[in-house]
Amino acid sequence: MRGDVPEVRIVNGRLITVPEVPMIWLPKDGQVIAKIPARKGNRWWLHETVRIRSPRLDDGRWHLPRNCLVRLLNAAIDRYGHVLVSRDMSKLSRCNRRCLEAAGVDCDCSCMGAYHGADSTSWFERVGDVMVADLGETKRTTMLYGARTADGDPKIYSGELSGRHYHVNPAGRRGWPLASQFMCTGCVSVRARVWDHCHTHGFVRAPLCNTCNTRHWSGWQAQHGRATPSSNIDTSYYRWCPLHNQRIDGEAPCSA
Repeated sequence: MRGDVPEVRIVNGRLITVPEVPMIWLPKDGQVIAKIPARKGNRWWLHETVRIRSPRLDDGRWHLPRNCLVRLLNAAIDRYGHVLVSRDMSKLSRCNRRCLEAAGVDCDCSCMGAYHGADSTSWFERVGDVMVADLGETKRTTMLYGARTADGDPKIYSGELSGRHYHVNPAGRRGWPLASQFMCTGCVSVRARVWDHCHTHGFVRAPLCNTCNTRHWSGWQAQHGRATPSSNIDTSYYRWCPLHNQRIDGEAPCSA
């Protein structure tokens, strides 16, 4: 890994990256196929956060409706920091205005996704180079996506989204500032990358860097960029959930 960007490489035709990076495949037709790091509550997360009615797991891969792609990308970046997206397309496709206005990565054109959303306001951006595999009549492009980076120096978060419900769809995020406009409220030492939210109550809490956001995962491994348990991480940002000290149906207040 270079900084907080995971290394991605191709070995014998297979994509290799660290286990914590989800992989999404968008075939020319049919459902989205997602390989999500094994973690308790994945089905609940897909249903409640990504708003997929009936996520189907088959042989370790999730089969999801095609119209969930942008929501899935936003939610996965907030949860994991980065997402690897592979997309199949025709070699005869051509770039057009639809490509430049695309809010996601689901149009089929010759730019291989490099300019998707160039004229739109999106919450994620391509990180690194586009990788291309020749599959005969089609091409498979693979790109790593991360949270969009704001211009200018980051500032201290002052509750700009206090009381707002967390959303992964672009319409629900209309008017939100980018998380990267702020310093991470967990370590207060680097620029934030993603929006953290309370899984119990559903409210936005604060902007975090990728490392602070994944610190609760079991089995910390430094080579994968996870934070080690430390008293230096300030969890007072939990208070930005307006129901921080309340319990719902016997659940612990303000879950991570």
